Amino acid sequence: MNREPTIDWEPQYRGNGTRPEVLACFERFVSDPDEEGLAALKESALSADAHAGDLHALASAHLVSGQFAEAVPLLEFLADAGADDPAVRCDLAGAYVRIGSVDRAGRELERVLAAHPGCVAAERQLGDVRAWLQWHEASVDLVRQQAGILSELVGDGSGGATEWLALGRVLYQLAAVPRSGVDWPDVVAVLERAQHLEPDQEQVLELLAAAAHHAGAEAPWRAALLELERVAPGSGHLDHWRSLPPATPANPDRLLAVAADPELVHGAVRDLRAQYRASPNNPDVLRCAVQAEIGTGNVAEALWLAEGLAAVEGLDFYGHGALAMVYGMVGDSRARHHAAVALELAPDDDERAYFQDQLDGLSAG
Repeated sequence: MNREPTIDWEPQYRGNGTRPEVLACFERFVSDPDEEGLAALKESALSADAHAGDLHALASAHLVSGQFAEAVPLLEFLADAGADDPAVRCDLAGAYVRIGSVDRAGRELERVLAAHPGCVAAERQLGDVRAWLQWHEASVDLVRQQAGILSELVGDGSGGATEWLALGRVLYQLAAVPRSGVDWPDVVAVLERAQHLEPDQEQVLELLAAAAHHAGAEAPWRAALLELERVAPGSGHLDHWRSLPPATPANPDRLLAVAADPELVHGAVRDLRAQYRASPNNPDVLRCAVQAEIGTGNVAEALWLAEGLAAVEGLDFYGHGALAMVYGMVGDSRARHHAAVALELAPDDDERAYFQDQLDGLSAG
């Protein structure tokens, strides 16, 4: 197996459009990074008269300090607001890489090059991303093969707790991979089976607690922690999972409702993107993310997400409806199939009529 390609980029921020007092705070922080300096920069950069460059400075400070998840929403805000500086999207791509969203980083860099052909930084970064994605796809294929072998092994009834745990481990890896078809509840179900076969297995309980938290399944999460405390009170995982808030399921429909407000739409879309990063194979998250991206006019992103949604089995009316709309907007022939299925699955006449009106409006446009 080839070694993982290295992606190590410096922030592209160079002080453009930044107020002098904010730039001074940023330079002090970079020369001596500490929490106090970051707090001072944050207060200055987020003031009422903040400029785009001020927010880029704060995002770059988060990148420098390794707080990549904190940098993402700031950079996404600037990108959504139409920032002209290609360094913003290059830094957003860098932040995406650091939080594991390398595929989205590639799409950001493609947008940079579409708007700024020949941008040297973007070309170099995109080359790194494509090399990494090629390596990652080969790695994921190996994990998929392992999952297939282990699924067959436990499927014939001969597998014990060790085999179910091994399957849980590989599915845990796949649940974080877009389009793998594995969602967090799938992982929880497998690990609960392993626990049933061997209730006092410490590794099973540790992984079950982690998977249940990702799934937003509070009851299994708390139960796994209680059992882990009984079985292995010295487990290093206990303090970590206890420090987190209770596991709560994602509520993408609520965010989609918020996205209907023009003043709140971009914030809701950013939150949906965060939910997608946490659960890239959750059909409800995918469906709402597709609809929200359409609502903001980001059809290319909606189409990419739709490819993942289309691979989900057993979609309901709303899932097929979302696919019909995004495929219809780009003239993809798959729109007809999903529209027909959605109309058959409509929960009532009002929903069917509303959806038909949407389809008619799309055809007229």
